[in-house]
Amino acid sequence: MAYQRIHTSLAGGIETITLDYAPTLNALDLVMAGELEEALKEAEGNPEVLVLVLTGAGRAFSAGGDIRYMKDHCDEPDFSKKSMAPLAGKLSEIVLYMKKMSKIIICAVSGAAAGGAANLAFACDFIFAADNAKFLQAFVGIGLCPDTGGVYFLPRMVGSHRAFDMFVTGRPVSAKEALEIGLVKEVTTKEDLMPTVMAFAEKLTEGPLLAYGNMKKLMFASLYKGFEDYMKDEAVYLAQCSGSEDFKEGITAFLEKRKAEFKGK
Repeated sequence: MAYQRIHTSLAGGIETITLDYAPTLNALDLVMAGELEEALKEAEGNPEVLVLVLTGAGRAFSAGGDIRYMKDHCDEPDFSKKSMAPLAGKLSEIVLYMKKMSKIIICAVSGAAAGGAANLAFACDFIFAADNAKFLQAFVGIGLCPDTGGVYFLPRMVGSHRAFDMFVTGRPVSAKEALEIGLVKEVTTKEDLMPTVMAFAEKLTEGPLLAYGNMKKLMFASLYKGFEDYMKDEAVYLAQCSGSEDFKEGITAFLEKRKAEFKGK
């Protein structure tokens, strides 16, 4: 299948899915989300695919949401319902599907993984980071609550206090800190990132794939059984935020490169 925002390759039982849309630093729009969902489902159903690798092309893993698109359309009637809700809903479906997949997913992050893109990475089973990687829960800067399952994933990965700090401050977490707090499995140089990931993926292809799949099912039952109910709440709160004055001020300030003046409404 020909894609516009991603590309895929399969070799030695390892399928690599690459987010690849340079004009927006691989921002997660509806087109990319739809293509990613299709690629994941095709991989899950393909017996030749044993392990998946998810990465991003260019300067960033992904900038998260397309803020210019948000700014251009935020004054339209029912923007949160017609524009934000479909994308947030699709990303929710994707991360839930990733957690339920039988195949292991390894994420390779170079550069920024911001907002929903950070949470997309957290939905993978392993994360490898280049030393230039940074993870940002950037929602607070534009007056949003996190989407893409972030408030469900992150406390389970690093604990509630660290997670809440990341949400409230929106500060960048470096690759070094991410390794120290258990967000990532390994940090490499940018040049060594993909060779290291592919070597690890190759080892997994030689392992007991049925056992791996059942481990994922048990992990889901143990940690994520309430994930689907959580996503319903996330949609409600995200809709409230994306229809707020603070959100419009946040995205305007971001694009104007100034500090936002939030009013709490």
